Amino acid sequence: MNFKQFFQDYFTFSRNERRGITVLLVLIFLLAIANKLIFYFETPGRLDPVLFDSARVELGLLNDSLAQQQSGGKLFSFNPNSIDSVSLSELDLPVTVTQNLLKFRNKGGRLYQKSDFRKIYGVTDDVYLKIEPYLQFDELKVDRSSQTTEFELFVFDPNKASDSDFHRLGLSEKQIKTIRNYQSKGGSFRSKDDFFKIWGLTDYQKSTLSEFVRIEQLESPQSPKSNRTEIVKLELNSADSTELETLPGIGDKLSKRIVKYREMLGGFYSLSQLKEVYGLNEQTIQMISEKLTIDATKIKKIDWNFADAKELSRHPYLRNNLSKQIVTYRSKNGSIKDLSVLRDSMILNIDEYNRLKPYF
Repeated sequence: MNFKQFFQDYFTFSRNERRGITVLLVLIFLLAIANKLIFYFETPGRLDPVLFDSARVELGLLNDSLAQQQSGGKLFSFNPNSIDSVSLSELDLPVTVTQNLLKFRNKGGRLYQKSDFRKIYGVTDDVYLKIEPYLQFDELKVDRSSQTTEFELFVFDPNKASDSDFHRLGLSEKQIKTIRNYQSKGGSFRSKDDFFKIWGLTDYQKSTLSEFVRIEQLESPQSPKSNRTEIVKLELNSADSTELETLPGIGDKLSKRIVKYREMLGGFYSLSQLKEVYGLNEQTIQMISEKLTIDATKIKKIDWNFADAKELSRHPYLRNNLSKQIVTYRSKNGSIKDLSVLRDSMILNIDEYNRLKPYF
């Protein structure tokens, strides 16, 4: 077969046919361009905040119901320090709580009273109220059984009581040592509640000793003016590590950790943020809270519109992936004028939004 003849038969067009092919190619090209340009003129739909918030609530309720369905479904008395993993899995507790309790115990942790159970990560108020009547501790049982033989109740001032006085009142060596450590760092008890904040005191001991605590400063104040001058509060966002060391229970390491974490945050807006400082327990925070004040005007704001992802990720509340999402949103939509746009765009959840709002 002649190739030239084949080409002429199938690829030779008349003038009208060539014009038609040209017009068709132009139309295809124009449609392809229009398909790309149409998105630049399309206006995005408006987000209804009411519907969006209601959807969030329904999603939260769904998550709660799923978490409850994963629990064992039984309630019975148990000691959280000694219950085995099999029995623990049968309790009506979220799976995350049982796992975190076992991890806490494996690391040497121990619960001394019912309120300590709240410290297990994942224990909400609803979970605690449901399980609180079933919590049992060996130490509480010993206190009740030995009250008539070992305890000797009498009026005492915890600021002046000796070790033997505390022994007569039924306190253990560990509890007395905790009191002495607190006093050696300059701590003193101004009220009955201050004394009951001591780590390790059981609920039974608090209720038993409550009527016998007498603190002289409360009963016979001699100089109201001098009392006012004694109460000097530190401003948490400007105090240096040396000043923080003067607080009860705060040593050289903790004071430096507080300052370092404050610099990472840009400043504290709530005393509850001290719980995020490594090594600072809740008992110490309760003791120093009345000696601290916070000036929120000293908080350093995050540079939301110009900081890159690496700079944003240095903030403790902004994980690396979240920082990248913020930068991507900013490059597509322009400057961030209100933090709520990140919440409404589902980049920040409700908890993240509330934690970051003071830094906007």
